[in-house]
Amino acid sequence: NRPHLFSGGILIASSVMYLRLAILISIFSTALRLQLAPVLSGIGILAIVFGTLWSRRGSRPKIKSAAGEIIKNPLEIRSAVMFACLFLAMLVLTPLIIEHLGAIGVYGLSIITGVTDVDPFILGLTQTAGNTTPVLAATSGVLIAAASNNFAKGVYARMFADRDTGSLSFLLLAGLALVGLLPLIYVLNASG
Repeated sequence: NRPHLFSGGILIASSVMYLRLAILISIFSTALRLQLAPVLSGIGILAIVFGTLWSRRGSRPKIKSAAGEIIKNPLEIRSAVMFACLFLAMLVLTPLIIEHLGAIGVYGLSIITGVTDVDPFILGLTQTAGNTTPVLAATSGVLIAAASNNFAKGVYARMFADRDTGSLSFLLLAGLALVGLLPLIYVLNASG
């Protein structure tokens, strides 16, 4: 059992989400690019470095390969169709929520979508930011969704991993969620 290695690996894998979001936002939203891409990239790089250092702690026993393990194709058609459906739902739902609930609705939706897949929601925000979604609400929504997603991953790790790995993973991912929310303080102070 190597809890530091596995929890560090989980942190690194989760940190890549910030880099992926920075790239998506840079490509799809001029309104969010300057505000979010550098912040998300910085958080991602910092967490990858920390995760790498963390994973090197502890002993290094040999790892046995799992024979007969079935690996699923992450590019199967069902995943692509599900992503497309979620993306379309978020494109329709986000403006409706803005219209009826305002920014508070976006923040609530950010928390909820963080439990599942943030990409369709955030891609929806990139399309509506500065138009039907205020830039401040979109910026905050991205940060909240990413933090919510990391916290949810921490809960999943705690539930499904062995005790030591799960506990360490939860602490690391909850910490990453908090770090991911820190820019929100600046964004809200700058707007008010």
